[in-house]
Amino acid sequence: MELVSKIFETLEISRLALVQFGVVIFLAFLLTILLIRPLLRLFAERDNLTMKPLKEARSLLDEADEKSHRYDEELLKTGHEALARKRAAAEEVSRSERRRIEAAAEESNKKLEEIKRGIRAEKEAVAASLKSEVAQLSMRIAEKVLGREVA
Repeated sequence: MELVSKIFETLEISRLALVQFGVVIFLAFLLTILLIRPLLRLFAERDNLTMKPLKEARSLLDEADEKSHRYDEELLKTGHEALARKRAAAEEVSRSERRRIEAAAEESNKKLEEIKRGIRAEKEAVAASLKSEVAQLSMRIAEKVLGREVA
């Protein structure tokens, strides 16, 4: 103990300074528990409530765009295939068969139009659903961030 006392005297550290240092350490520990950790949890929760729904909405919109692009490509491919079949058949058959082929082409065009309408309807339904979901998520986020109901 004498050695410690001599070291403190040499460094000119008083017991009061040690007590003050201990108080500072204790207060830092106390502030960490009572203030800093709850604030960090609050920030993490706020991030979860605001950023995750936005990311989900963006991913849903990206997915809808991807589906729309695939539908458009498939529609174009189907149109090209139908046109190629029609031209090949028209060149190979006689006039009487050509009439049958034209009837079949007309039927396939009707089906193609039905498919187009179905794809457009599905595309619009997905877009409307996503817009509605984004609006709802935005309202929920705003309510949670503001802590009150948003009109």
